Amino acid sequence: MDELEEAAGVLGHVGDVKDEFKGLVKNRDFMKLFWAQLISCMGDWMGTFALMSVVFKMTHGSSLAVGGMLAFRVVPALFSGPLAAVISDRLDRRKLMIACDLLRGGIILAAPFLTTLWSLYTMLFFLEGLSIIWLAARDASIPNLVKPDQLTMANSLSMATTYGVIPFAAGTFSMLVFPSPILGHLAAGSFLAKHPTVIAFGLDSLTFFVSASFFYRMHLSSPRDHVEEKESLNIISSVTFALRHPLARSLLIGAAMGCVGGGSLYAVGIGYVRDVLHARSDAAFGLLMALFGLGMIVGVVALQVLVKREEKPWMLRIALLVTGGILMGMSFVHVAVLAYILAAFFGAAFGILFIIAVQMVQEGVADEDRGKAFAAFHAVTRIFLILGAGLSGAIAGLFGVRQINVLGLHYTLYGISIALFVAGVLIASVSVIPLGEKKSSYREYFARRTVKVAPGMEDD
Repeated sequence: MDELEEAAGVLGHVGDVKDEFKGLVKNRDFMKLFWAQLISCMGDWMGTFALMSVVFKMTHGSSLAVGGMLAFRVVPALFSGPLAAVISDRLDRRKLMIACDLLRGGIILAAPFLTTLWSLYTMLFFLEGLSIIWLAARDASIPNLVKPDQLTMANSLSMATTYGVIPFAAGTFSMLVFPSPILGHLAAGSFLAKHPTVIAFGLDSLTFFVSASFFYRMHLSSPRDHVEEKESLNIISSVTFALRHPLARSLLIGAAMGCVGGGSLYAVGIGYVRDVLHARSDAAFGLLMALFGLGMIVGVVALQVLVKREEKPWMLRIALLVTGGILMGMSFVHVAVLAYILAAFFGAAFGILFIIAVQMVQEGVADEDRGKAFAAFHAVTRIFLILGAGLSGAIAGLFGVRQINVLGLHYTLYGISIALFVAGVLIASVSVIPLGEKKSSYREYFARRTVKVAPGMEDD
């Protein structure tokens, strides 16, 4: 009987998910946000692939130069993060997103005419700086567009537009540059023949302008109604808000450490499949990352049902523990098939972790402060992404490959495996910290397993 009731409960939650999805589809303002994100993310990934191609050719095949693009996607967080914290709750967020899209669309048009590596890096610096401001305004705006019980679905769709378009963007980019030999033969010496990526950059720019047009027709309440004039100049308070707010601070730590895992996989992934799994080509790394992305999608879908059945703080702790545990498990795996399976589960846990953290900030931080919280959220997570990559790369390089003898048995110890294990331990360790909930002890939290988090709640 209990099993039947449990099954009925699950089916009921699935029905709720369908109703939420239908409700979001009927929400015209949210759908304008959805289509704007989908189109601009498609163009953004095409532009990223085009930039990687240009940098690779410009530097005559330097992987280091291509890898340097990661730094210039993260460093802007140090500058635009504080700026986003100041303006995202002081300005009309809809107009702010429009301005960011228009500026990004104009900047990317300059890419085909840049002839030096540092000019491309500088362009990327400004693009990513505007992206952080745009992301802070977007995530702070979603609760104003949808009902509270639709937040999980809305955030999941936002993540889907960011990562789900990667295969389509990659395929489109490949088709755009494939005819370049023909163009070179028919129009030798022409600008288009010499710069086959110009079409990709042009489409990327167009997608930003289309996205801005969607935002222009969207109705969105402004946070300025909640802010007193005297607060507009309190820059220090805006920048440090996330560090002073207990809930925002603890969730920021959790999401940041989760990104350490993503950075680690990015940094040592190719070496992992080559040296540890003994793959014959880098295509194995592509498969590993593809399964990671697929796992994220599966996790996002599963979350729609899971979030109905468990409290979010409890699920966030589980996601942190599982994400770290899987990385630790991968450090011991030398079999490719098992590593691929773990990569998919890692993606699912990471996707759940990220969405729950975002939603808890949206629910636990007041509208007039939400922009500041997400400015810090996106800035810090990007910084920890590169810190995770740097830490893992350093550990892998320091230890290299060593042979050890234990009780007469010989083992090969890989620095890459040690790097993954350390990253996993760091992520899992965050699962035991307070999440901003007002509890006298962590033991009481686990005993009750149900916590209601209130905005601005102070630690005991």
